[in-house]
Amino acid sequence: MIPAADMPVRLDGLVKRYGRRTVLDRVACEVPPGITGLVGPNGAGKSTLVRVMLGLTRIASGEVRVFGHDPAREPRVVRQLVGVVPEDECTVPGLVAVEMVRYAARLSGLPGTEALRRAHEVLDWCDAGQERYRPVETLSIGMRQKVAFAAAIVHDPRMVILDEPTNGLDPIERRAMLGRLTTLARDHGKTVFVSTHVLPDVQAICDRVIVLAAGRVRLQGRLAELTRPMTPLLRVTVTGRVAECVAGLAARGVRTARVEGTTIDVAIDDAADKDVVWQATREAGVVVQAMEPVRHRFEDVFLQAIGREPEEALHAAS
Repeated sequence: MIPAADMPVRLDGLVKRYGRRTVLDRVACEVPPGITGLVGPNGAGKSTLVRVMLGLTRIASGEVRVFGHDPAREPRVVRQLVGVVPEDECTVPGLVAVEMVRYAARLSGLPGTEALRRAHEVLDWCDAGQERYRPVETLSIGMRQKVAFAAAIVHDPRMVILDEPTNGLDPIERRAMLGRLTTLARDHGKTVFVSTHVLPDVQAICDRVIVLAAGRVRLQGRLAELTRPMTPLLRVTVTGRVAECVAGLAARGVRTARVEGTTIDVAIDDAADKDVVWQATREAGVVVQAMEPVRHRFEDVFLQAIGREPEEALHAAS
C-alpha cells in the first residue's frame, strides 16, 4: 500500500455542481505512480476534474489529496509538486521560447541563472532548442506544444498533468510526445496523468486508465487487466501450412478460437500449453513469425464502459 504522502492523487466522494447541473458525481479514484489516462466523451467532466486537482475549482463535497496535500488549502504547495500542460494555448506572446520557459522556472522559485540554465536544458530535451530564440507566437502548433511542455517540467515536478497533449500534432510529433511522456515516467520516476479522448494514445503508453462519463467513474484499473480476455488466448502468426498446424493443435487438445489467414488464436491455460503449440507448429512444418497474448482493443472496453454503440460514442468523443 502506498503511503498517503507518496500517492500522487487520491479522490474520494468528489462532487462538483454548476447550478443545478452535477458535473462530478461522487468521483472516487486514485492516480498511483506511472502513467494514468483519463478518458471520456466530451462533457464527461475531465477538465473539471483536472482543475479540482489543481485547486482551481471549488467542490461541493468530497476530499482531494495530491501527494497528501489539499489543493484548496495548499495550492502553492501542490503547484510546486505538479507541472501542467493545459489544452488551451498557454504560451506568452512577445516572449521568445527560452524566455517563456525561464519565466516559468522563476515563478517556481528558481534563481535567475539556474532558471536560464534549466530552460536551455529542458528545451533541448524537448527537441525545441533550435527554436529557442524565436517569439512563441511565430512557432508552429507542434513547437508551441513542446515549449509549453518544457515550461511545465522546468521546475522538476513530481507529477505532470497534460490535457489533450497530442491535439494538433502530426503523426511524427505525436509519437515523439508520447515517447517523452514514457521516458519521464520510466526513466525519471515522474507520475504522468493524461486527460485525452484519443484512445490509441492511452493504449500506447498508459499503465492505468480511468473512464469518466456523465461525471461518474465508469471503469478504472490497470490497462493490461482491463483488456485481458476472460479466456487467455495466444495469437500465433505463421508461414506455411496453416490447416495442418490447426489439425495438430486439435489432436493435442488445444482449442483454436479463431483462424484468419496466417493468424491462429488458441486458448491456453498455462506455460505447458504454450510448449504444445510450439511442438504442433514444428511438426506441421510452419515457421512462427510471432506469438503474443491476445488483448481486447481498449476502444471496445471503453465503449462497453460508457454503454454506447461504437458510432455514437466515437461521434461524442470527437
